[in-house]
Amino acid sequence: MTKRYEVRRLVGVPMEVISARSDLPVTFVTWDLSPRGAFLMSDARPRPGEQIVCAFNLDGLREFCFFGEVTRVSRGRRACDSGPGGFGVRFTDAKPFERLVIRGELRRSPPGLPSRKRDNALTRAMGWR
Repeated sequence: MTKRYEVRRLVGVPMEVISARSDLPVTFVTWDLSPRGAFLMSDARPRPGEQIVCAFNLDGLREFCFFGEVTRVSRGRRACDSGPGGFGVRFTDAKPFERLVIRGELRRSPPGLPSRKRDNALTRAMGWR
């Protein structure tokens, strides 16, 4: 397990992902984003270590595009976990200046909630319950 160096923020950002399995971009929503990575909500089950390309837009002006590596896959470990699982991505080629810009944009967003509360809040907000 790697140490997390950034505060993850609770945002609903669409993120396009291209993997080796498909040349077409697939759009996921990330509710957990930091300058070093994201957690994408999805029923897809990529393999940990799989290389992908992620593209997203935070401020409506600048598009970010990074190579990424799937670091974990969540299938819902507890009985109280509801809604879709997802997978964590670490941005492998984000430059320091790009991370600073992302950090500045994310400061306006609240920090992520603990997972049990986040799952319940998100499932209610998304209408899954």
